[in-house]
Amino acid sequence: MPVEIKRLPVWSGWLRLSHWIMACAILALMFTGWLHHRAPELASWILDAHYYASALLLTAFMIRIYLLFFGRGSDLLESCSVDRHKFKQALAVLRSYLTLGKVPLPKWYAHNPLWGPVYLLLFVLIAVQIISGLLLMNHITLIGDTSVRGLHLFGFQLMLGFSLLHILAVFVHDLKGTGSDVSAMISGQRIFLVESQPNQPAASSVSLDELTKQLPGKEKG
Repeated sequence: MPVEIKRLPVWSGWLRLSHWIMACAILALMFTGWLHHRAPELASWILDAHYYASALLLTAFMIRIYLLFFGRGSDLLESCSVDRHKFKQALAVLRSYLTLGKVPLPKWYAHNPLWGPVYLLLFVLIAVQIISGLLLMNHITLIGDTSVRGLHLFGFQLMLGFSLLHILAVFVHDLKGTGSDVSAMISGQRIFLVESQPNQPAASSVSLDELTKQLPGKEKG
């Protein structure tokens, strides 16, 4: 069936700004954290760079948390949360991953239904990393029997694993899909294939009405 290509606004400017600052800051923090014990002659410079990256991460993280509750459209918490429909879509995404793309991906508007809830868990992890980092800056290394340094290191390992999987998934989606996921996080607009005849659904397209319901400013909250 003939389809029409639509570029629709999905990601707000503030969301994109916070996303890229957090991404760059996290990469810098992981690199400087890894390098700190491997280049003792540069320890002072590396530690300063780590602190600067921490400040950037904290700033961008506060912006993103604000958007979760007071933003618009796909900024909001409900865009990442799970309901029955999104849960079924998340299972479909997982099946597509496990079959190496043999099972087609479902269609969605903004956040990937599988990764959306993972982002919320990532925000919790970032908060733990920020708090544990601040404790270490103030030379607090134990909370009861818990090693703050060990907790911070474990958080680093989780974030490294998430970053690798996230980058791989985004590029696979952009390569195999039609949503232009990478450029959308730069321009704010995703590409959709829209049915030219809404009464005759096609497997490779979604209806324009369904998309416009989710445009920024159309959602409640």
